[in-house]
Amino acid sequence: MNLTTLNSASIFALLLMLFSLPINADQIPDPAAPQKEAIDRMHHKLHADQAPFKAKEAQALKELNEMTIREDVKMEDINAKIDELMAAKTEIMRLRYGHLVEMRAILTDAQKVGYDKGVLRRSAVK
Repeated sequence: MNLTTLNSASIFALLLMLFSLPINADQIPDPAAPQKEAIDRMHHKLHADQAPFKAKEAQALKELNEMTIREDVKMEDINAKIDELMAAKTEIMRLRYGHLVEMRAILTDAQKVGYDKGVLRRSAVK
């Protein structure tokens, strides 16, 4: 395994970890009814917007794994597939972090404290 493969695998593992803990309306302290409705709408939109990129990500990862076990695989083909995988992940991250900013904008200052802690905990920032 070379450094590029190891680095890409590490990045992918980190990205999976970052997205494994969702922050939803249930985790916002005392959301008002309009806030809860807005949060639910935002989450629905996020999931709908991410869906095609998650499908591309899954397909690229499947193809990458299949390529890796072939006898005649070329590193440039693997690297191109990794680029395709990371492009999908980049779009997912852009949507996700745009969503986090959008969510934060509708919270009160008191709610932002708990929300911000949840965001920071996801990335192990202390």
